[in-house]
Amino acid sequence: MMSRRMACRVVAVLLTVAAAVPAGTAAAAPGPPPPAGGRALTGPASPAMAGRTTVACAAGKGPHQRQVERWLKLAVDGRQSTADCEAVRAFQTKHGIKPANGYAGPVTWARMRLLSARTGLADATADATTGPAADTAIGAETGPVGGPAGGPATDAAAGPATGADTGAVAAGGCPVRTYRVACVDLKRQLTWVQKGGKTLFGPVAMRSGGAGHRTRTGWFRIYWKHRNHWSSLYNAPMPYAQFFSGGQAFHAVYGSIHTIGGSMGCVNLRLADARKLWGVLKTRDHVYVWGRRPGS
Repeated sequence: MMSRRMACRVVAVLLTVAAAVPAGTAAAAPGPPPPAGGRALTGPASPAMAGRTTVACAAGKGPHQRQVERWLKLAVDGRQSTADCEAVRAFQTKHGIKPANGYAGPVTWARMRLLSARTGLADATADATTGPAADTAIGAETGPVGGPAGGPATDAAAGPATGADTGAVAAGGCPVRTYRVACVDLKRQLTWVQKGGKTLFGPVAMRSGGAGHRTRTGWFRIYWKHRNHWSSLYNAPMPYAQFFSGGQAFHAVYGSIHTIGGSMGCVNLRLADARKLWGVLKTRDHVYVWGRRPGS
């Protein structure tokens, strides 16, 4: 049993040690371990990076790489360089095409053709379509399928496609007459209505018949209009249908018009464009179709 004298000595030593430690000093508690494979965060994210989202360049070139390069006045080599990506991405951002990833897909190219027609520029399709007309980059310009058509959709937010370049006939191909002519340019996938030297509607993007279901070329007339038509052949809606050649008609589709396979022969339009065209064309108005859809 410890003697009283020994116990007093132990207590004295402990008091001496405690007095040697500065007041307010405490043992540091260990911090949380850093996350696996990285450093622990030591503060808030940099203000420059807060809320910033950057879409990386799509892997590989798009099916319309050469045409897009030529339209943007870049070096035409059919390869997607960093400079190409940045130029295409800037165009996509300006015109609301998503994702803005520099991919030269059908939505971007369709928008460029539309701008060329509206401004009366020379046809930008001198190179025609090279390679398969398909978006192969993951996540590039994808969107919902709409209406009877062959092939998956490759459209997203391409910006507004309506509005007439009043007073100027869209460049190329359509005969000028004193009466209304609905012009269908299969090569550029554009349609508009003109009378004399004035454009009454469009030009707007459209989708014509694909391989095996080509839209017939030549002169036609609107012979029947049906606002809420339903196709018994394809069991699908055809809003604002205006028939001009057998079962082929102008009509709206719900969804994308930028698909790989094209339509089943009709001239497909966005809903807003088909609604506006309905008010422009009358029964017996003339329709002129020429050219050939790329890839058909």
